Amino acid sequence: MPSVEVHYLRRIDRKELEGAVFITGYQGFGMVGYLASRHIAYELKLERIGFIKTRYMPETTFYNESRGVAYPFELYYGVIGDKKLLVLVNHATPHPRERTIYAEFIGRWLKENGVLKTILIGGLDPAIREKSDEKYRWIPLGDAGIKLDAPTLSDRYVIGPLALTMMFTHAYGIPGIVILTYTELYRPDPRASAVAVEVIGKILEIEINTKKLIEEASIIEALEKERERLAKTIEGEVGRDRHRYTMHV
Repeated sequence: MPSVEVHYLRRIDRKELEGAVFITGYQGFGMVGYLASRHIAYELKLERIGFIKTRYMPETTFYNESRGVAYPFELYYGVIGDKKLLVLVNHATPHPRERTIYAEFIGRWLKENGVLKTILIGGLDPAIREKSDEKYRWIPLGDAGIKLDAPTLSDRYVIGPLALTMMFTHAYGIPGIVILTYTELYRPDPRASAVAVEVIGKILEIEINTKKLIEEASIIEALEKERERLAKTIEGEVGRDRHRYTMHV
């Protein structure tokens, strides 16, 4: 039995996927790739057609009333206007032992099913931002016929499962792009994810509402401000307490 394979939840003909645009991302910086790909699949009401089964499947799931029991690596498909969309939602990160196998499988499977192009999504450290209004950078993978009004990310390292997926989709000759939005590095950043979704919407000429992501961002940002306020208050109280006590030897 292959260590990585697709388990279909309904019968899929290769012709259905032929010419599709593949979209995915992972739980890296700001969880941007995951949040953006999940939002696209849910907001456009794509159909869950299967999941990627691995030897070291993450032992975690959750239940949703509209979608049922979740799988770690879910495949969603649908036709929006004249565009076929295939979205891989990575609710988890592949086990370190099989990340290379996982990414290589994705590249090979997309090639075998005639996928037209890929759009990969990730987060980017804002420390490299050159202009205050710069929201993202991008990387071309072959000739996908896409040109974005933003700087490319040149001579900088991309790491993790996203890097492996970039390499193997390119190695299998599937053109595409990588969208990397500036993000908070160490907490979920739905606002940065919304930027990626808006860029993808323009590329595909599809309207994708980002209201839910913006609302999530507002909640997280409000909680972060409250946490900072409490931390400063506690720090101030501790400082005052120190001055109340003296020690004589």
